[in-house]
Amino acid sequence: MQIKYFATLRDITRVSEEHISVPEQTLEELIQFLCARYGRSFAKWVSCEDGGFGSLSIFLINGTDYRSLDGLQTRLKDSDVISLFPPIAGG
Repeated sequence: MQIKYFATLRDITRVSEEHISVPEQTLEELIQFLCARYGRSFAKWVSCEDGGFGSLSIFLINGTDYRSLDGLQTRLKDSDVISLFPPIAGG
């Protein structure tokens, strides 16, 4: 699958996108894998204080917000494009 990183997450991973071939899994499993791969600096941007993921981060699966699908339990396919944005503030 293709994973695209934006803003701070791109700085942490040092790539704007990458292709990862993994067995079919959920979005939550993918985020856990990426946290293990890129460490605490990555995890702090996609994790919640209660230990979950994504309350402030934006995760898109093929351009659709994961919350409009099956949330973190959305099943991923190798052909999916996953876009990860850290929390964004503005005014």
